[in-house]
Amino acid sequence: MIDRVDNKDVWRDDLIDGGTKSRFIKPYIERRLENFDEFIYASPRVGYGQFALSVVCNQLGCKSTIFVPKGELTEISKQCIELGSNVIQVSMGFLTNLHHKSKKYRDENPNSFLLPFGYDDEEIINDGIEIIKNLYDWNSYDEVWSVISSGVLSRILQGVFIKSKIIGVRIGHQTTEKEQGRAKLLVSRYEFRRTCVIKERPPFPSNLYYDSKGWKPFVEQSKSNSLFWNCGGN
Repeated sequence: MIDRVDNKDVWRDDLIDGGTKSRFIKPYIERRLENFDEFIYASPRVGYGQFALSVVCNQLGCKSTIFVPKGELTEISKQCIELGSNVIQVSMGFLTNLHHKSKKYRDENPNSFLLPFGYDDEEIINDGIEIIKNLYDWNSYDEVWSVISSGVLSRILQGVFIKSKIIGVRIGHQTTEKEQGRAKLLVSRYEFRRTCVIKERPPFPSNLYYDSKGWKPFVEQSKSNSLFWNCGGN
């Protein structure tokens, strides 16, 4: 839904289970249920994509297995376990090792399907564009803001808001030119693992490692006719 905050529009996907990414991956997974009954994802410790997968697989009645770096489980991973996900912790949890272990698991379990990091797949992006187009009777915005890492959401927004300037506040991942698309990048001053400080958080539930970090630059730098995309809650 659209919320009006400080005279600017905010899209509130913290109000749905799994947030924005659950919208995009659900049809992608549904089309594969005939051949696979388990879906795998390699996730950063605080990545919200793991929660989206857990929610969707819980809804569809299929298995989900998530690889995360070894250490104290985050609240996001704990929620995934509560939803029935198999969360596997990986020593030396660099992304390359997470991918290696998740691929090895996939190869050992022929009925499983490994989803790409960040859900970066043209099929998912095309689904996302059509889904967002049909979510709402959108205004014509001067600017559309989101955080950006793998760039999937930003590229979806670029496909929906053709005439708008797309701005991405980069979080953690060193976004490539291909991932960036036509978005203008602003680099967050936060370290990836640091949560957004209380005084800079938005006045609605927002992922403290991702979306929250885009709120302050949005408030301070966006034009009046702008939209902020909030992917999920805490």
